[in-house]
Amino acid sequence: MKPPHDMGGDPSEPIIPDKPDDPKFESGWHRRVLGITIAVGAMGAWSIDASRYARESLPRSDYNKFTYYEKWLGGLINLLFQKGLINKNEIKFGRGDSKAPREWRQKVLSVKNVGAVLAAGAPTRRDGPEPIFSLGQRVCAKLPSDTQSIASGHTRLPHYISGQAGTIIKCHGVHVLPNTNAHFLGEHPENLYAVEFKASVLWEQYPSSLDTVVVDCWESYLDRA
Repeated sequence: MKPPHDMGGDPSEPIIPDKPDDPKFESGWHRRVLGITIAVGAMGAWSIDASRYARESLPRSDYNKFTYYEKWLGGLINLLFQKGLINKNEIKFGRGDSKAPREWRQKVLSVKNVGAVLAAGAPTRRDGPEPIFSLGQRVCAKLPSDTQSIASGHTRLPHYISGQAGTIIKCHGVHVLPNTNAHFLGEHPENLYAVEFKASVLWEQYPSSLDTVVVDCWESYLDRA
């Protein structure tokens, strides 16, 4: 069954773009959740891929009803608990009653360093093998389940391109593989490609469409067409 977070290609209500003067946060607590996420992420207890997987792993009923930052908060609480940084009583009562393990207390993100940390980001480019696919080559996207490193694990392959053929239009070089990195199984870097798919192939209701969709796919997501 397609997980609830994989909404690419699904019918949707019209998207209303943000206006320049729109507030950055709808509620004050949204700002706090983002701040906590950045501060804890800087401690190095997990990767961005693990964070994404934690949000994706929320129960379907919760995922479908939670707002954007509720998903962030739910995934963050689960990761903090799994790493022993908070306990059940702290979650239940919303009050800290313990100290984080010493190894994490020594990795505090100070206010003066926030700008530099955000500017640096978390680069995923790595050295690695030459690509096995070439520009202009036809490839076919695998099923998401065939790319997961563990059962029901993390993958960046969207369902709507599964089994469909596209064309390699660019190679982005070698990058960390999210499918393993999300589960603390190592980076296993692979070549990353931009693959162009015809909209008329992805959605049969648009047989005459000239539109195309470009999806970034890791090498292990693809077979020769």
